[in-house]
Amino acid sequence: MLFGIPQSEKPNLYLLGIPWDSSSSFRRGSAEGPNAIREATSSKLYNSFNEGLTNLAEHWRYKDLGDIKADSFKELVERVNSMVKAYYKGELFLFLGGDHSITYATFKAIKEAFKERFGLIYFDAHPDLYPKYEGDMYSHACTVRRLVEEGLVEGENVVQIGVRAPTKEQIEFAREHGIKVISASEIYRSPEIEIPFGRAYLSFDMDVLDPAFAPGVGNPEPGGLSTRELVEVVKNLDVKVMAFDIVELNPGYDYKGISAFAAAKIIREVLGKMRE
Repeated sequence: MLFGIPQSEKPNLYLLGIPWDSSSSFRRGSAEGPNAIREATSSKLYNSFNEGLTNLAEHWRYKDLGDIKADSFKELVERVNSMVKAYYKGELFLFLGGDHSITYATFKAIKEAFKERFGLIYFDAHPDLYPKYEGDMYSHACTVRRLVEEGLVEGENVVQIGVRAPTKEQIEFAREHGIKVISASEIYRSPEIEIPFGRAYLSFDMDVLDPAFAPGVGNPEPGGLSTRELVEVVKNLDVKVMAFDIVELNPGYDYKGISAFAAAKIIREVLGKMRE
């Protein structure tokens, strides 16, 4: 059971696993992420309170919709859209990846279901702004660029946090489109971030954390955030969360569940923050 939160047929939180890692560019294995995160959020380990003493069990009821599987990325996008459309009536969705390409599908589905503007807060070591990567326009290295170029989110409504492995071309694209890129160094100096929009989709690539805190990822990048720093950023966010995801957890490279437990910590603090 998720942090002791009751399961319900009338939930205000839906959980959906998306075990897709076909665009992983270095270490495959994030398809095993959803079940690892489920295990790490067990109430056998955690009580139902976040650090702010919000009792998640008093505010949330959830339903686990299981995992979506697909043979192609196009099919994945269609199946995610169908699932969200079938269930979404204003409830919160938590998506468990999978590589970061799933955020294209999940953001698109929430946008089409909600039909109003909201921004994207993207926690990642990488900006994911390549026009194409290894011949794939929908690679996990292209996610934000696809969302912006296809008009699913305006560049000025994108904030990227924890970036420390950009390229010159990606930063130039970000500047041209008004994307706010906040480096890991800036977070090290202060966890307080000014967000220029009131509603947001949050996307957490586990490699935003330094490999010391999350070794189990597909593309580890040293010099990242600590789990403490990331939690402080979450605590300081002043936005209404429309949906969020946790991606790129690769259990095959994890050590004694360190990365999975960090993912569980992020989820618990986001859920608590939303009800404080």
